[in-house]
Amino acid sequence: MIFWISPGSQHLIIERSSSRYICRLNDGPLVNRHKPSVDVMFRSVSQNVGANAIAAILTGMGDDGARGMKEMHEMGYTE
Repeated sequence: MIFWISPGSQHLIIERSSSRYICRLNDGPLVNRHKPSVDVMFRSVSQNVGANAIAAILTGMGDDGARGMKEMHEMGYTE
């Protein structure tokens, strides 16, 4: 298992390239007052990974990640 941690100034997004997943850094705006934002990462997972995804929020700032995980759940993922 591989874990990626985003630097404190960029969002981490997951993309798909044929049969592989790619982690990219994104210098987009703050989301929910945060950068990196878990919502940005979860949204990219829900759009690119599909049923292979597993989501967990271990800690966070306020409600960051809650919206993204809700989107994943609404698309049929299990948390």
